Amino acid sequence: MRWLAVILGLAAWAAGPAMATPPRATMSDDRMVAATQSHLYVLRDVVDNIGSHYDELRDQHLVEISLETGEATRFWPLRRVAVSRLETGELLNPGMVTERPGEVHDMMAVLRDAGAQPLSPNAWPEEGVTLEEGALVRDGETVLTAFGLRAAGRAQLGILRDAYPPIESEAEYRRAERIDFYDLYAEGDWDCRVLPDRQTLFRQEQRLILVKLRCEDAALSGAWSFHAMIGEDP
Repeated sequence: MRWLAVILGLAAWAAGPAMATPPRATMSDDRMVAATQSHLYVLRDVVDNIGSHYDELRDQHLVEISLETGEATRFWPLRRVAVSRLETGELLNPGMVTERPGEVHDMMAVLRDAGAQPLSPNAWPEEGVTLEEGALVRDGETVLTAFGLRAAGRAQLGILRDAYPPIESEAEYRRAERIDFYDLYAEGDWDCRVLPDRQTLFRQEQRLILVKLRCEDAALSGAWSFHAMIGEDP
């Protein structure tokens, strides 16, 4: 997987005395951990390789996502660490961890206060869900256009961005050549795939299918995941 090589570095390169500096790359990965009738809770890992083969920054957040709108509504920082893999002169993984300063929260305490039910991993893919020309398709019917997929991703990812891009319309959307995974209108195309991780939630008046997607860009400047929501009558 291309993003893994960017984030972790290639061990074979470590032996070279004059290894080129890698491009700076970031990764954001969401894992479903709990839900209520109104919200999904995901554990979000954010990794920044800070342009190094040996060092990186890793943050973990608990993120609350509305099941009604698909938008992230709150988040709680859990850990902020710096990782070094050369403490012994060799490339190590896991490496040496240093906790970075900043407010952090107890994830289990937050979930208890929310009354959230733990979600068990479900490794079976949702049958009939595919990506076709950038759009999410289920049983031959488009449920999210390529632009809609971007909108869904930004609605979940953008909460961790300090400044948002201008709000535009789909008609005004223009492609160019670079991607910012927080930014619905950033330049470049998303290269996405459907992952086997999925959940089916039964709300009072709705069956909600959560499908995980992982996306990246050709320039290897980032990789990110989020959950598309497909609603239907129970």
